[in-house]
Amino acid sequence: MQLDALPFDPNIYFGHVADNLLNKFGGKALDYADEALRKMRAIGDDEGFNMWLGVQKHLNLKAEFDILENQVTLH
Repeated sequence: MQLDALPFDPNIYFGHVADNLLNKFGGKALDYADEALRKMRAIGDDEGFNMWLGVQKHLNLKAEFDILENQVTLH
């Protein structure tokens, strides 16, 4: 019996990369992702651009969640 390979979900990878960038660079991680996007666009690397776009999306979601989480007041 042959098992089919599990499909690759790049969102899982992008989330791990975003977590690592945040752990290493904190709030500067967003700046580094922006810089990577500019470089990928400048050299015409569409695949690299799309990968960094996925990472940036996760960074933005995590930053948004952190902001909302810090604004919650429990009574």
